[in-house]
Amino acid sequence: MTKNKRLITIVTALVLLGLVLCGTVISYMFHISEQKDNLFTPAEVSCEVLESFDGEEKSSIAIKNTSNIAAYLRLRLVSYWVDGDGNIVAKPSKKLTFAIANGWKAGPDDTYYYISPINSANKTPNLLAEGEKIVLEQEDGYSQVVEVFAEAIQSEPTAAVESWPVTLDSNGNITAVS
Repeated sequence: MTKNKRLITIVTALVLLGLVLCGTVISYMFHISEQKDNLFTPAEVSCEVLESFDGEEKSSIAIKNTSNIAAYLRLRLVSYWVDGDGNIVAKPSKKLTFAIANGWKAGPDDTYYYISPINSANKTPNLLAEGEKIVLEQEDGYSQVVEVFAEAIQSEPTAAVESWPVTLDSNGNITAVS
């Protein structure tokens, strides 16, 4: 064999060996690589108002965390008057007065903050202190209405709750509302 034929044979053999080797490696990689399912569950933040109302007075107001993560919870009480047909009337609403239970902080505009995060599927204690009630009034054919609106925000990172006008301590508890 001449020198050129021998060189071409060696190069051809090396190229074929490289192709076989690459094919084997790729085949092996696909064989040992299994498909994995993504088990990431995105956070879902929600809440629900729990209240006891007998038509004349509210004796219990709490919030249930219906999220899939721990959340800070707050509620707002909105008072207004309606006529006999249920239409909202322009009658000045009276300031709601009641004592709040431990664990709650009062904020502006009849907003109340529970001071620590509540785990998923748990609820806050009653907003109203022991024995307190909100008695709805009737006056000159008008009835007072007090609606309760609840909000939840994720507890982690704590920067999320700082979008509310609150101050947190080192344990993540709300210490002040501005």
